[in-house]
Amino acid sequence: MKTINIRTGCPQQTIEGWGTSLCWWANAAGGWTMRGPSGRTRREDLMQAIFSAQGLNFNIVRYNIGAGDNPAEEQHMFHFRGMPCFQPQEGGAFDKTADQRQIWVLRRAAQLRRGDLITEVFVNSPPWWMTNSQCSAGNLQACSENLSPLRYGEFIDYCVRVLDYLTGECKLRVDYFSPMNEPASDYWAKGQRQEGNKVLPGAHQSLLLETAHRKLQQRPEIKIAGTDETNPTVALESYQSLSEPVRQGVLRKINYHHYLEDDSALAALCRIAYPNGFSNPRCRLWMDEVCYGEGEDDFGLAQRLSRAIHKDLNLAHASAWVIWQAMDTLSDNIARHSHWGLIEGMYQDPLNNELAGTLDVSQMGYDLGDTIFTMQYYVMGHYSKYILPGYSILENDGDAFYCVAAVSRGGNTLVVILCNLQNAPQTLELALGGFVPQTAEMIVSTNTAQWQRAELPPGRLTQVELQPSSITTLRFTR
Repeated sequence: MKTINIRTGCPQQTIEGWGTSLCWWANAAGGWTMRGPSGRTRREDLMQAIFSAQGLNFNIVRYNIGAGDNPAEEQHMFHFRGMPCFQPQEGGAFDKTADQRQIWVLRRAAQLRRGDLITEVFVNSPPWWMTNSQCSAGNLQACSENLSPLRYGEFIDYCVRVLDYLTGECKLRVDYFSPMNEPASDYWAKGQRQEGNKVLPGAHQSLLLETAHRKLQQRPEIKIAGTDETNPTVALESYQSLSEPVRQGVLRKINYHHYLEDDSALAALCRIAYPNGFSNPRCRLWMDEVCYGEGEDDFGLAQRLSRAIHKDLNLAHASAWVIWQAMDTLSDNIARHSHWGLIEGMYQDPLNNELAGTLDVSQMGYDLGDTIFTMQYYVMGHYSKYILPGYSILENDGDAFYCVAAVSRGGNTLVVILCNLQNAPQTLELALGGFVPQTAEMIVSTNTAQWQRAELPPGRLTQVELQPSSITTLRFTR
């Protein structure tokens, strides 16, 4: 029998929470006012599934300031990826109605969380009319910047006006602002399916962050985050290229995405964030974007999700974990034989398809607002429903099972999450150090049953049999 040691006497980083970006799914679902089978609106059902304690219990959102796109050119943004711009034309009026679908989702999330919602506002691209290419997808060449540094001040002024609108008239709290997203990547070319903006590492990224910091000096409650690079390797390089004043006095949170594994970069980011130990971080560290969807192996994708969470919490010691798309496009998934999103939602109306000629949804068998909950949704819940804000991650030696362990603030609840990657049962003994449980609850998900609960028998609370190809959450109390 294998033994996994949970070092309960060595608390590490404190978890701030779990969450999702709002673009692009909120730009669709925020308008779903039609009734669903529950009798509530489709959008309310979705909000309950993502933000309530009965659902995923998410308490973090990343609101996107949209860039719009040039109306004089052929529209190329894939359905709902073209995020509305509050100032759709240079010199035009500020249109408060521009982004009501995403704002509805943000407001409803704040209501459901009852005061504990953490909100980060981020930008994929400046408004299209500020860009060199006159396109919010990127420059003519993806390796070229699309915003002149001479316009950084104008760009941030626009963002501050949006922040003022959100916190003022909308009465929403904003905690962080990140003015760039995957800026070092060479993805962002004119005519692509989504917004993006190249910002060269070093002097230009430093200048943009400095400008945001200066423009928000009267708003100290909104802290600067960045640089949101595509993977830990680029995130580390980007951070190291920033000027010393930005690293020391501007950047309050390091954000990285996890689209490529690099254990050494994760460990290096950890050392940057916690030079004086986990109880006194120099800055926050979040993994704030990743998603998995290529292929039709739903459970295999869920296992990749678990592997990423395991590495982010145990190697980088991220204090928050944020998925890219809580929901993605069901019709596009069907067409591509994929499973992007924790939830797959039907964004098109078969009777009035806005993508006619591009994507035929008439024979797919789904109506506007229909949803499918993927295995990734249920696996995500094994973490977000049980490792709560304020819990501390614990060191363990269960790497072969993607083990993640955490203890509550008062020390009376211990959570252990284990993945059985084999197609056969495995029995484990958990060595919990000085934690002596009085009760234990087990929650199990497989391909055929999700979030199945059972109480472990007294006298055998730490001996666990894992079902084949499963994920198991154990919740011990004393």
